[in-house]
Amino acid sequence: MVLNRFFRPRAEPDVQLEQGLEKTRRGVFGEITRLFDRSALDGELYDDLEMLLIQADVGWDVSQKLVGELRDRVARDRIRDPAEAREILREEMIKLLELATRNRKVKILQRGVPFVIMVVGVNGVGKTTSIAKLAAYHQRFGRTVMLAAGDTFRAAAIDQLRVWGERLNVPVVAHQQGADPGAVVFDAMQAAHNRNVDVLIVDTAGRLHTKHNLMAELSKLRKVMQRHVEDAPRTSSLSSTPRRGRTAWCRRTSSRNRSRSATS
Repeated sequence: MVLNRFFRPRAEPDVQLEQGLEKTRRGVFGEITRLFDRSALDGELYDDLEMLLIQADVGWDVSQKLVGELRDRVARDRIRDPAEAREILREEMIKLLELATRNRKVKILQRGVPFVIMVVGVNGVGKTTSIAKLAAYHQRFGRTVMLAAGDTFRAAAIDQLRVWGERLNVPVVAHQQGADPGAVVFDAMQAAHNRNVDVLIVDTAGRLHTKHNLMAELSKLRKVMQRHVEDAPRTSSLSSTPRRGRTAWCRRTSSRNRSRSATS
């Protein structure tokens, strides 16, 4: 087990979770482990490690933090052995996981004021499935959940969300296809208030950040939410894929290299 070299379980492992992580173990984390199978540490290792972490959907900020902590520890402790560096990376990952575990509970400010999550992303990255997973997660903590079918553009998007709502026994606020997403969100906010819902998850149509009119629509949805809850949405969840994350990283690296060339 490759990942076990990074994360050593302290208790009896969850069989279903272990099976779900098997692909990750053999994939990206296997490449991370092999990355340290070298004779010496160099700058290329850190760049490759950052790329692999982003490719694994660890996230930009967390990847930067992990690589930065590893660099600092290696320099401070004058470490030369790649195996020791790999152990430091494992320790830093465990620290982050333990911190996330302690802080993972969503704080509901007060009953009757829904915790609003707006899910955004481009087409085909699994926003609707992610919404179902989020709903099931909050249900496990005893919270009441409601879904808002804000994607009124894509064919069958509303029906797909309704199917998940039926499976999870979660109410879905929806209009007809082609309706104004702002009207859907307005009705959902009112319904969440009236039913004392704890968590409201809002689906949105897929869009690229370069489409200014579609991005302006997200701002409109946010303003509609804030008519009911001042700081809504409390969370905006961006759905993406490892391939798209890697592409974003490559574009960022290419842009940074061009900037360096222009200024040198």
